[in-house]
Amino acid sequence: MRAKPDAEAYTFVPSSTSHQHPFESPLPSAVYGLDFHAKMTIHWRVDLTTGARHNAPRSAAINDVVQRARALTERAMLVHHAPLQHQLGDELAAERQVEGTHVWARAEGVVLTVVEADLQMARKHIELLQTTTMRQAERDAERAEIKYLRDEVLTDLSSATIWWLVRNGYQVEQAVQLSRHLAELVEIAANRRDQHWADTLVTSFESALPRLDDGHRTDVRLHLAKALGIYGGTSVAAEFADQVGLPPDTPASLPAHDAPVRLPPQGAPPHGLPAHNNGHRPRS
Repeated sequence: MRAKPDAEAYTFVPSSTSHQHPFESPLPSAVYGLDFHAKMTIHWRVDLTTGARHNAPRSAAINDVVQRARALTERAMLVHHAPLQHQLGDELAAERQVEGTHVWARAEGVVLTVVEADLQMARKHIELLQTTTMRQAERDAERAEIKYLRDEVLTDLSSATIWWLVRNGYQVEQAVQLSRHLAELVEIAANRRDQHWADTLVTSFESALPRLDDGHRTDVRLHLAKALGIYGGTSVAAEFADQVGLPPDTPASLPAHDAPVRLPPQGAPPHGLPAHNNGHRPRS
């Protein structure tokens, strides 16, 4: 009896082909407009045994390597180009299959450089970030101190006097002499409750979001003005914009609703839905 032939002995397995391609390209940094310049050799091969295909294997390989590189560079500052070059060399040296294709790709000889003018701009950007961070920290500390004094210390004469005693070595006689001045401070802090409703609204939002920078504080005012324009009318939005210092043309860009939006009475059906009639036909 003849032995059955081994099917694998007659199976054609194509050999892998290897290619390389020198490649140069700018790669984005964490700061828009400031780019690294990368130079590398991209190695790629195809493996026909995977069953997948790609009509442009070289482009697939290059694109995959570039995307892997971008994922690292776009989170980095230009001043970190020296260690980043070695990180790229390490990460891109690992051969990886391009998803959904029969292409495998890696890179060698990665060189990462930066233009000196861009490097100077990156350093200046870092200095500005540091200055902004320090100023914001100072503002946050000032706001916290003001809130503490207003909400906990200057609520009444008793709290203000005890606070002064603790801060000044319990000099009782001097505290008694200063009681009139402390009472005036308590009265000044209480007058804040009489401020305009627009200022109260903005202050409440900023107290809830203490880390807002100046640009975002303006955005909050604009969003509040738009909401007031929709639900309160243009006159309310205009009063708000004028009180909080928004540009005079701000209300003009809001929806022209002179009357506030009225909510349906309790129990009324939502807009666009028929009322429930308990099975009875409507009267003609």
